[in-house]
Amino acid sequence: MYHRPVCVKCNREMRPEKNGVGCLDIADFGPYKIWDSDLWKCPTCGYEILVGFGQQAVAGHYQKHFEQAVAGYRRAGVLVESRS
Repeated sequence: MYHRPVCVKCNREMRPEKNGVGCLDIADFGPYKIWDSDLWKCPTCGYEILVGFGQQAVAGHYQKHFEQAVAGYRRAGVLVESRS
């Protein structure tokens, strides 16, 4: 069974805000992989998180279509960069 994410600050269930958000993993050497995910938001405080990642990355830096995939999310205004 699946449970919605919960905001620790507000103790409220988060709500889906936008599907199809690109999460770009950034490694020490630069952009590494791009993932498709969903943006969820707390209805009380507005805190946002990305969840619901696909089982596999959309593209890796070594693939020909990587830059094209990143550019597509960027053009749509739905790209988040993930740095560890």
